Amino acid sequence: MADLTPRVQKLLAAFHAARPEVFAERAILATRAYARTEGQPMLLRRAYVLREILEGVTVLIREGELIVGCKTPAILGSPLYPEVACDWVEKELDTIALRDEAPFHVSEETKAALRAEVFDYWRGKQVYNRIMEVLPPEVQRATDEGLFFHYYLNRTIGHITVDYERVLKKGFLGLKEEVRAQMRNLRWQEPGSLKKYYLLQAMDICCDAAIRFAERYAEVAERLAETEPDPQRQDELRKIAQICRHVPAHPARTFWEALQSFWFVHLILNLETNSYAIGPGRFDQYLYPYYRADLEAGRLTREEAWELLACLWIKFNELTVVKEGGTAKASTTYNDFQNLNLGGQTADGRDATNDLSYLCLEVTGALKLPQPQVSVLISEKTPDQFLLKACEVIRLGFGMPAVFNDDEKVLALLHKGKTLEDARLGGINGCVELNVQGKDNMASSGYLNLCKCLELALNDGINPVTGNRLGPATGKPEDLRTWDQLMEAFRQQVAHAVELKTTYDSIARQIYAQFCPVPFTSLLMSDCMEKGRDYHEGGARYNLPLICGVGTGTLADSLVAIKKLVYEERELSLEDLVAVLRANFQGAERLRQRLLHRMPKWGNGDDEVDTLAYQAVDLFCDILEQYHNEEGTPYAANMIPTTTHIYFGDFTGATPDGRLAGTPLSEGISPVQGMDTHGPTAVVRSMARLDHARCCGTLLNMKFHPTALTGEEGLQKFAHLIRTYFKLGGHHMQFNVGSAETLRAAQRNPQEYQNLIVRVAGYSDYFVRLSRDLQDEIISRTEHGL
Repeated sequence: MADLTPRVQKLLAAFHAARPEVFAERAILATRAYARTEGQPMLLRRAYVLREILEGVTVLIREGELIVGCKTPAILGSPLYPEVACDWVEKELDTIALRDEAPFHVSEETKAALRAEVFDYWRGKQVYNRIMEVLPPEVQRATDEGLFFHYYLNRTIGHITVDYERVLKKGFLGLKEEVRAQMRNLRWQEPGSLKKYYLLQAMDICCDAAIRFAERYAEVAERLAETEPDPQRQDELRKIAQICRHVPAHPARTFWEALQSFWFVHLILNLETNSYAIGPGRFDQYLYPYYRADLEAGRLTREEAWELLACLWIKFNELTVVKEGGTAKASTTYNDFQNLNLGGQTADGRDATNDLSYLCLEVTGALKLPQPQVSVLISEKTPDQFLLKACEVIRLGFGMPAVFNDDEKVLALLHKGKTLEDARLGGINGCVELNVQGKDNMASSGYLNLCKCLELALNDGINPVTGNRLGPATGKPEDLRTWDQLMEAFRQQVAHAVELKTTYDSIARQIYAQFCPVPFTSLLMSDCMEKGRDYHEGGARYNLPLICGVGTGTLADSLVAIKKLVYEERELSLEDLVAVLRANFQGAERLRQRLLHRMPKWGNGDDEVDTLAYQAVDLFCDILEQYHNEEGTPYAANMIPTTTHIYFGDFTGATPDGRLAGTPLSEGISPVQGMDTHGPTAVVRSMARLDHARCCGTLLNMKFHPTALTGEEGLQKFAHLIRTYFKLGGHHMQFNVGSAETLRAAQRNPQEYQNLIVRVAGYSDYFVRLSRDLQDEIISRTEHGL
């Protein structure tokens, strides 16, 4: 990997020294704009709010930066979005800095400003308030008791990958002309024409605001250049000023301009809303023409391009959002899942790997940062050289890049109704989710605890942890005399949970469409302008609703234990097993050890348990596909947890696989921690039994000891394992390469391991920043050899 330049070393050191901090600036600007525009159409108000923010937020250029633009004055600062939710901010204002999960410093000045200018205005007006006003009590009860966890309550609809290339090619002046053309051709006789008019007006305002935002940075660069004593830095600042005068108003002409234009768009998206998982998408595809042209013209060397990318990579890590306490427990990270894709296929099915793909991997390996979340798309056409380069970076031990099966991606997107061309051009967003850049509202709405559904099936719909009824009465244990009866009870509990979860989703989507449109995002999504429908109102070409299923491994191991002990070997009755679970195995440790170590386990190539895992996930998909969003698109499953396997574990009693109450569930589709004992090939054989193309993402986490990847032979074996899994139809793999001894040492002496990064779920993060429960869960994962 390349050596870090002095500039990059300084920027990295400043980032590593930064303290997460909350700022009130955006909240105050947004509140003032909302107050001043009351009574006007919401689409216009949202555009005026963004304009106020972009004209009023602090603009500064940090020492040595080549890519400029920041959300807050601090390197690791979080703005606030009171229009979405701020009741929790007021409630937790004095404790955010003290909590264990993703704490943020809040200055007394910030607290005073929020109390003086923000909180009072937003009482009862937040999106959060409007959702809670109409949310049925049974949905809230199920949420409170760990049946599911929602997005959208405190953050807007996410998993967004806009069409950055449109801005690079046309500039906002070009997009503004497209908006004006739509206005000129508006037919008032058509339904929705007034709403379309307001949306077009809002888009026009957003174009001007984005251009002015960049000009403000040009002005700062010009002022700094006047007093800069270093001639080299003075020239850089003047160049930055010239670039910010040109982009994003006009089409980018150079690689540097293209990167800066991209960053302004990405930054403004993050200032418009607090959407999670705003991803760059297939970055190497739309940036490559500028990179290649500069190299061919002699305007740029590969080393200079490396440094520009390194500066951008560091900027990605500035984008963080403070989370409500419960959300911080379910998603324990400062990262915001900015998934950057490399490789893959072209629209006509050719390999898309290029030199920029390799350069991005080199930068990623050299910097070892948690963001961007780099993913490589590997098809049968992908050169072995590129896969081996990715494996070299993985071997460095910080959990990147994640590896995705691009051939399976195409099949999955075709299954979701995409065209063949769009399926090939599709990519990864969030953790492992599939979407089509600039065309997709791939709305993952939260997580469903599948193990809780089994627990309810074993208890006639009663939550044994609280004694409350959460599900339908599906039979007491003594009534479930056959395996088919038990599985029918489980199916009904999952169906009821999905009914409740989709009820919440529909309410939330409609409220966001009415009260929180996103005209800037809509401007960069295909069909929103033409339809005259905001992104939150279903304006994108594709609108796919997702629900994440959590606990696959725990569920599969529990099902096989019940089937064998109760229904096949008849060693104990279901009533007796349920009684043992309610008692959390007190007085039954011998049985628990048998369940843990003498039963078939998911991830070991055992056909019996693998079949049950497939059937359980298939059942979940069957039920989801019976439900549709407002555009008529059926739901799809996404088998990932982020860190809700820890969160849900707190709410879930003992399970039939031997797991104790309150401990973590299994993660992703991965085997239960420590239970995959037959080697990595057995793991991938089991995982491949699932119908990955039917889902919209499945997450497989594996851990290897560093010695397994030593030398060229170790690297080749590792690459072969990936190819094998993908030939079997697997979707995704991600890896921790490190020893449990190192992680335990980091627990004992965290100050000595501040920059140690591990793969958590669909993302990487600093190990010492994770909660102790999450650290222990990562350590407990099986450590494989090759």
